[in-house]
Amino acid sequence: MSNGETPADRDRAHEHVCAHDWTEQQRLSALESYDILGTLPETAFDDIAGIAARTFDAPMALVSFVARDTQWFKSALGIDIHETPREVSFCAHAILRKGQFVIPDATQDVRFCDNPFVAGEPHIRFYAGAVLRTPDGLPLGTICVLDHVARPDGPTQAQTEILQALSRAVMRELEIRVERRFLEVALATMDQGLVMIEADGRVPIINARAAELLDLPDELIESRPRFEDVVQFQKDHGEFARVAEDLRDDIDKAIVHATRYDYERTRPDGTVLEVRTVPVAGGGVVRTFTDITKRKKAENEIWRMANEDALTGLPNRAAFTRQLNDMLDTAEANGSTVSLLLIDLDEFKDVNDLLGHDAGDELLRRTATRLKAMIRPGDMVARLGGDEFAIILAAPFGLADAARFAGDLIDRLRMTFEYEGRTLATRASIGVAAFPDHHRDAVELMKDADIALYRAKAEGRSRVVIYDDHARRAMHQRVQIVQEVRDGLIRQEFVPFYQPKIDLKTGRINGFEALARWRHPVDGLLTPARFGSAFSDVEIANTFGIAMMRQIASDLQLWREMGLQSGAVAINTSSAEYADPALANRFLAILEDHRIPAILLEIEVTESVFLGRCPETIHATLRRFHDAGTRIALDDFGTGFASLTHLKRFPVDHIKIDQSFVRDMLTDRGDAAIVEAVIGLGRSFNLEITAEGVETREQATHLEALGCNNAQGYFYAKPMPGSRVPWFIRNWPDRLAGRNPGPASVVNPPGGRKKSGIGGR
Repeated sequence: MSNGETPADRDRAHEHVCAHDWTEQQRLSALESYDILGTLPETAFDDIAGIAARTFDAPMALVSFVARDTQWFKSALGIDIHETPREVSFCAHAILRKGQFVIPDATQDVRFCDNPFVAGEPHIRFYAGAVLRTPDGLPLGTICVLDHVARPDGPTQAQTEILQALSRAVMRELEIRVERRFLEVALATMDQGLVMIEADGRVPIINARAAELLDLPDELIESRPRFEDVVQFQKDHGEFARVAEDLRDDIDKAIVHATRYDYERTRPDGTVLEVRTVPVAGGGVVRTFTDITKRKKAENEIWRMANEDALTGLPNRAAFTRQLNDMLDTAEANGSTVSLLLIDLDEFKDVNDLLGHDAGDELLRRTATRLKAMIRPGDMVARLGGDEFAIILAAPFGLADAARFAGDLIDRLRMTFEYEGRTLATRASIGVAAFPDHHRDAVELMKDADIALYRAKAEGRSRVVIYDDHARRAMHQRVQIVQEVRDGLIRQEFVPFYQPKIDLKTGRINGFEALARWRHPVDGLLTPARFGSAFSDVEIANTFGIAMMRQIASDLQLWREMGLQSGAVAINTSSAEYADPALANRFLAILEDHRIPAILLEIEVTESVFLGRCPETIHATLRRFHDAGTRIALDDFGTGFASLTHLKRFPVDHIKIDQSFVRDMLTDRGDAAIVEAVIGLGRSFNLEITAEGVETREQATHLEALGCNNAQGYFYAKPMPGSRVPWFIRNWPDRLAGRNPGPASVVNPPGGRKKSGIGGR
């Protein structure tokens, strides 16, 4: 309960939340029946709390029981408190909920911000608790993890599931305690085996459960044997075959001289026994045997869930991180090497989208099998999540060896396999980093390999890239630009500038292209050459596109209200935007909101968009635009990986010749041939053709002679803000008639003559 909450408030909360399930008195009676409050610490509970702490990488973990006025901790890891008033208990809130109770940041929660354990030591920020419920559904308390640092994203799905499993493990421990208590009272019916050994070595009591667990015959039991006779019988029948040698030595000793009284051992049939020995006053001992096979199986399952990937059986990220730290420690101490490979499967999403998740899962399993087959003893392969794997290579492999190994691995993964009548193969990109060549710290070494992996994917995928410091600097710069653009979007600093597209035959304005500009508060007006790299981020690309589209629609609406004929306005789109299948619907809705016909919008795409990882989504999006009346323009034609297939497959209406060919076409035969070929290609496909970067009358005249439809460039006008467009449209007839010759004068921002690789976005 939060500070200031009275018992009456608490009772009303119980009645409100759980009136149909249980009463507070029922809950307290159930808690009392387990006889857990005030008991000494136990290894089983501490182990479970430890698993919870490691799963969440949290400094504190508790097994907590909520009594009438207090909460009491059966296990308290990382915190030197064993009992608190119920009024300041997080867990008292948790037991009132059906599911897990998570507080991402206690300082931001009005229920807990003034809590003394939040405001003071141990300065709790994050809390996640799973309720301990009896078989009848009565909540007794929680197993919970706490952190000094807030976790806005809360726990992962895997952490949530493991914490829930641990709550069940705690309840199993409580049930076992209840069983033990009753069994100690009634020897004849107890579930534990019990053997009493007197000081002289005689064994007067072996209960039925002990005989069953140890496979001891009736005649041996009835003979009141000596302890050594029992041990010898067990040896003769292979009882200790699976027992470690040091423990076997302890068992061989006379019981009164044993140095280990509590241990676990596995019988030949696989049963796991917990053996406890209690000395008796006056001499002799009582030894109990408990079958903990199910508990050990549950613990092993919890360990597996915490350390293994459920789909592939490989170690998961948590186990991988521990192993990487251990191997780096060893390498530093021995002066040896550790190499790290991060592996990302190319086009994995396409397999999921086209063939279904079953095919994707099979691809991941096959990949895991192949990776395991390639590593050596001492190496490790893990699945980090999704389609990302990692391999740690131990010495004597160095960086060069790791790079060669990665190349072989790519070749191995390319081998095809059959799945439900289809032939599948895996292509992968790999980033490589190593110690001592790169960072010693595991987190930094992971960043090194991840940066190299990013470069491998950016450079075309299906390749190996070794980390270098330049790549890290470039990554940091990109991250900085992404953050600056994100801040600029919040401050609405991005605006469209417009450059006219001129009909070469009539000289009339045939439309405009919207080019993004950043009114930077420090650096002034910037082009995408400065910030275009941020648009590889899907979230930023989508946010930016919507913001630009709204401004363009607003400008078009204003010009139409002024009676101006602007023609269609082209907006550039980035590859990342096409990850959103609703892109076309969003843009068209904005036009509709501003009462702008779809025919007044043109979508410009670069050839790189056609090479994206979701061709079906891209095709559907462009088709949606085209069917609505919006034209599709292929920008910067000839600079990338254009294919005639793209012109046939996608609904392209318009191609734009890149300015790099137009600039020198009058003096460079190669550029002239390319320009002429592109114009001829466009005419043969019955496409509109626009030449970009036209700066002289001679260029315009030559392009018209070749059959080019439109021209765009500084010869006509530099990009201008939307407020300047009405003046330009009204005065263009005079300029066209020669009464105001020369290009319109508009301030050219830094790098303004060159459009970014994202098409001036």
